Amino acid sequence: MRLKRALGHEQKKYGFIDDGAGKRYEIGPLFVLAGELQKATDFFAWYEKFCAEDSGEPLHYLCWALALYRTGDREQASTKLLETMVQNVYLLPTLLGTPPAPYDMWHSSNREDPGYFAEIPAEYIPELSEEEQSWMKAQLASFRFRRVLDEYVSTYRMLKSEKNCDKRSKILSQWGKFLSDTIQMGG
Repeated sequence: MRLKRALGHEQKKYGFIDDGAGKRYEIGPLFVLAGELQKATDFFAWYEKFCAEDSGEPLHYLCWALALYRTGDREQASTKLLETMVQNVYLLPTLLGTPPAPYDMWHSSNREDPGYFAEIPAEYIPELSEEEQSWMKAQLASFRFRRVLDEYVSTYRMLKSEKNCDKRSKILSQWGKFLSDTIQMGG
C-alpha cells in the first residue's frame, strides 16, 4: 500500500516518521475494513515498533482491537479496546448505540471530544458482528474497564480546574502510571 511505503521511506531516509497528515492512522483501519487482517496486524506491529511514543488516534485503536479480536488474540484485543476507550471515552458507547452524556472534564484535544464519532466518515466505521458487539459490551461492563473509566474521568475532572503546571504534570503522571499498571496486569 502506498501510504505504508511512504511512511517506510520517511523512516529509512530520516530515521523517524514525520507524518503531520496522519497517514499512520489510516493504514491499519483500511486493512481491517478491507478484511485484510494479516496485513492489518503486520502494520499494527510495525506501528508499535516505529511509533511507540505516538499519542494515537481512537479509530486507529478501535480497528487495532478488532484486528486482534478477529484473529483470535482476545487478551491483546481486550487491552487495545481498553486503550481505545481512553483515547475517547465516548467512542465505544456511541458505536454500540448508547452515547453517554458529555462528562464534565477537560478534553485535551478534539480526538477526546464527544463529537469525535460524528466526524468519522461512515465508510471508515467498521461493521461489527453481533458477537463483537456482545464482546465490547461485556468489556465495557467489566470491573477493569469501569475502574479505568472512573479513574480517567476523575483525573480529567481534576485537570479541568487545575491551572498549576506542576500539579497538572503530577496528576497526569499518576494517571499514566495507573493506566500502565492496569494494562500490564492484563484482563
